[in-house]
Amino acid sequence: MVKLAVDSEKCVKCGTCSDICVAGIIEPGDVPHVSKENALVCMRCGQCEAVCPQGALELVDPSLEGTMDNKIGDIGSSKQIGNYLRGRRSVRHYKNETVDREVWEKVMGIVRYAPSAGNGQPVKWMIVHDPVKVKKLAGMTIDWIKNVISEAPPEQDVTGFNLLVESWENGTDLVLRGAPHVAIAYAEQDETNPMSQFVSVDGVIALTHLDLALPSFGLGSCWAGGLFMALNQWPPLAEELKLPEGHTFIGAMMVGYPQYHYHNIPKRNKAVIDWK
Repeated sequence: MVKLAVDSEKCVKCGTCSDICVAGIIEPGDVPHVSKENALVCMRCGQCEAVCPQGALELVDPSLEGTMDNKIGDIGSSKQIGNYLRGRRSVRHYKNETVDREVWEKVMGIVRYAPSAGNGQPVKWMIVHDPVKVKKLAGMTIDWIKNVISEAPPEQDVTGFNLLVESWENGTDLVLRGAPHVAIAYAEQDETNPMSQFVSVDGVIALTHLDLALPSFGLGSCWAGGLFMALNQWPPLAEELKLPEGHTFIGAMMVGYPQYHYHNIPKRNKAVIDWK
């Protein structure tokens, strides 16, 4: 059970933690507190801990892990953030170099802060770290594609799939692009839990956090759409990756050190905004 630890010497009784509590369970007073009954309702979102200007309170739960530097600091100007987001690129050419697990752990230490519905934090990760295994996944995806082609009705256009197979057989991997690693997001799919309807959205948000965190480590990524399509449709892939029973794949991403670096921001369509 989560507990709210308050440093009474730091607390100035401003009531901000009580106001901002998502569940409305923090009771103000000489010292902010949560009753034992209401503690069961706590979402463990940390809004109270994050908003306290005095740093006077802390959520205590054995399952929670903080970060060495818990001060937010300067997030950068709108120009800096805008240029970073506009300059983000999908990387499809990688160096023949693996990423140390220590680097991966630092990256995932950021990604775990991705928001999720009800702060459920349902997203789990498979990091395929061995490049040989990554290539095997690409080959198994090709097997699925061949099966799709063989079962496709005559009127279905499978031109794109034929190109993937032909390229693979000619020695070019257009599925995982020779990336040394693949990150796969998955989660439990419990039909009795109403929050399960949000796990796919939670997973995409987490994958986006991964995508945006990687460049700060000198890494690049690309959404692995072909592999993702195959993951939930080709049983041999689930068996290969040992997907736990009751879980579903949410998305996949290629990861590695970029072979090329980008210097300019290309054009995009204008934003479509329907003002109401």
